[in-house]
Formats: sequence, C-alpha cells, structure tokens
Amino acid sequence: MLTFLIILHLALALAVSSHALLTKRDPRGAALWVYILFTLPLAGVLIYWMLGINRVARAASRRRRGIALVRPGIAPCQVPPGLKPLKAAADSLAHFPLSGGNRVTLLVDGDQAYPAMLSAIARARKSLCLSSFIFDQDPAGQAFTLALCQAAQRGAKVRVLVDGIGAWGPGRRLLEAVHASGGRVASFWPRGRFLRQSGLNLRNHRKILVADGCLGFTGGMNISQRHLGAGRPARARDLHFKVEGPAAAQMVAVFARDWHAATGEALEGADWHANPRPAGREALRGIASAPDEDMEKVYELLLAALRNARRKVLLMSPYFLPDRPMLIALRTARRSGVAVQVLLPRHSDHPFMRWASRGYLWELVEAGVEVREVLGSFIHSKLAVVDGAWCLVGSSNLDPRSWRLNYEFNLEAYSPALARQLEAYAAPLLEHSFTVTLADLKREPLPVRLRNQAAKLFSPYL
Repeated sequence: MLTFLIILHLALALAVSSHALLTKRDPRGAALWVYILFTLPLAGVLIYWMLGINRVARAASRRRRGIALVRPGIAPCQVPPGLKPLKAAADSLAHFPLSGGNRVTLLVDGDQAYPAMLSAIARARKSLCLSSFIFDQDPAGQAFTLALCQAAQRGAKVRVLVDGIGAWGPGRRLLEAVHASGGRVASFWPRGRFLRQSGLNLRNHRKILVADGCLGFTGGMNISQRHLGAGRPARARDLHFKVEGPAAAQMVAVFARDWHAATGEALEGADWHANPRPAGREALRGIASAPDEDMEKVYELLLAALRNARRKVLLMSPYFLPDRPMLIALRTARRSGVAVQVLLPRHSDHPFMRWASRGYLWELVEAGVEVREVLGSFIHSKLAVVDGAWCLVGSSNLDPRSWRLNYEFNLEAYSPALARQLEAYAAPLLEHSFTVTLADLKREPLPVRLRNQAAKLFSPYL
C-alpha cells in the first residue's frame, strides 16, 4: 500500500509539475510550485488545483469567445517625432488605431462631470450605453436613474452595465426602474457567482457613457455622491473626460463587446455604431485591457512610456502597488535624468492598500523619484503624463489588479494641450502635499514597517 501511494504521489507530482513549468512565466514561482508538489504528498496537488491554476484568463476568454470587436473608422493624425517609438509600441498593443479629429474636455469631480453627462443623456435620441463599476442609489445615482428612465421613455435604446460586486446593492433598484421604462440593465458578473475564484476577480472596472454613438465620457469616476463637493472639495477627487469625435465610437465598440458577453445581445446598427465626424484636432485612442487576450496592455504601455521618457514623468493613482519591472522602470528613468513625480493620496479608502504601498516607496525615494502624498480629500484620479505631450487617463490604477484582473478602459492621447491641463490640475494638489523622504520612512516605528512589509506580500491579490 505504501509503495502504491509513493508511486501515485510521484506520478501526480510529475504531471502537475509539468503544467506549472509550461504555464508559469516567473521561474521563481514555477520552482516554488515544483518544490511544494514534491514535498507535500498529494496535498501539494490539491493546493495547486485550488490556487495554482489561473482560471481568471480562461473564464474571461470563455465569456467573450466569438465576440468580434467593432473597429470604427479613423481620421489621420500626426504625432511629435520624439513620440513615434511610443506610438509604435501602442500600435502593437491596442485594438484600435490612433485617430485624429477628436476634442477632449477635462472635467474635474462630479461637480463638472455629472451635469455634462446628464445633459448628454437628456439630449440622446437614438442610443445610450453606460458602464459603471459603482452605481450608488444616493442623490447622484437617483439623478442618473431618472435621466436614463426618461431617455428610455422617449424611445432611446438604453443599455446599462454595472459590476456584480461594485454595484451589488443598488443594482436591483436600478434594474427595476430602467426596465420599467423600456431600457435594459445587466450585471457583468451576477452576485450569485462571486464566490467562484474567476467570478470574484472578473470585475468590470470601466467607466463609459456614450450618447447616440458620438458623444462619450470616460475616466475614473463612478456614479456616487462622494464625487460631489457642492463648493467644497469632494470626498473623492477624480477626473472624467468628455470625448467628441472618432474615439467615441471606440468606446461604444468596447461597451458593445462587454454587453454581449454579459447578456448575449448584439448591439448592431447605426444607432449604436455611428461614424462621428471630426470635432477637434486631438489624437486619441481607446486602450481596452482585460484578463484575456488583452491582459497587461496598459501595463506594457506604461513600461514603454517610461522607457521613452526624456524629460519628465507625472503619475497619479489612488492605489500604487508596482511590481519589480515597474519599480525598475521608474528607477531607471530617474537615474537616466528624467524627473519622475508620483502623486498619491495621504489617506486611502482602503488602509490595507496604503500599508502595502508604503512598503515600496523606499526603493523609489532612494533612487531620487519624487513621491508626494496629497493631504485632504482622497485622490481617486488616475493619470500619466510623459514629456508634456503624451497622456494616459481612464479607469486603471497602478496596481496588479488593474493590470491583470480587471476589465479597464483608458484613453491614450498625444496632446500637449491635454498634458498642460493635467499638469495644471496636479499643481494645487502638489501645493497641499508633502514629499516622502527616506528619513520619514526610517522614522516609522518598527511595528508599522513590519505591518507595511507584511501587507506588501499580498500586493498581487489586492
């Protein structure tokens, strides 16, 4: 009997180790799994089956199998010569081509974004698509619900996609109201499935609103009262962007693919897929990332941008959990003479995330990267500006979940004008921030440093 169990253990360990060697990209991770599989008889195989198999990418690909991504037409555009290598990298990563003829308007907090979005909903006559991670049924959410219901009642095709966890509670009330008016609401991943590994991780973090296929809004803002300040700084400061021109059609294409994956309904025809006329001179493109064939698109684009930087990099994110390649890219850029500035909130809505983030800062500060923590309201803004000409804005945070697990949507812009606006937005935040120094980090009590380093261990899963 013992001989049989030993042979069974070796056979299973060998077979499962082969899977680990073929699928794990990090050799250290593969080596650790091989060690576990051979040293824990049978139990190692069970642990690997539970934790070692990446079911997220498989489930994501299965949900969108056979769904074609509509690729709208483009308008010609030019980029500065110094950014051509970065454009080449983005061309190879993105589904959509860079398109000129766009106009993009920066909207600060819900005080600017929500009135513009509600106005677009009120003027829509053919179609409305709205995707939001969170859709609270507070006064802000109620205003959007009413506007969506009115749009459906006057004959516009209304489709609303909310996340199964982010909009867990309010989703039912929103569904009932919009359905009663003739529109449709769907959950990207129904809450009944959320305990499955893939269901828990397949989160739709995109924020997209497009009216009549030609007027779009995207950025980092959910539908929530916390983004409104009513004359005071909002509890969660954030940016949204009004997009007119060909890039709006790219936003519809991304939403339509998500909607089909969630409901099986294909959004087809001119009511959805309009051909927006040129509205400005900005060169934009949508960058969709997801845990399937689009995995790590934003991550790789950021690495390319850091490699291409020559003068200055500005990064802002509410959550900052860089992996080793990102840390090295930031440090290398600074040591190459690039001014690298990272703006983070002093106070987080998820303290555990801030603890883990603090565990990374000393490596950057030691290399000369300027890390600033902004006092006051929680900064939920997500942006990257390189050399005052290239921008990346949208829903992605600077963390592994956004890079590898969430469905995200960002706008890439080759626009000195937008870069100046983003830098102007950051300027007053810099005035109300302080620089993190090595002395500050060393002065932290030992229990705090141990807590931060322990939290850092969970970075890939936060």
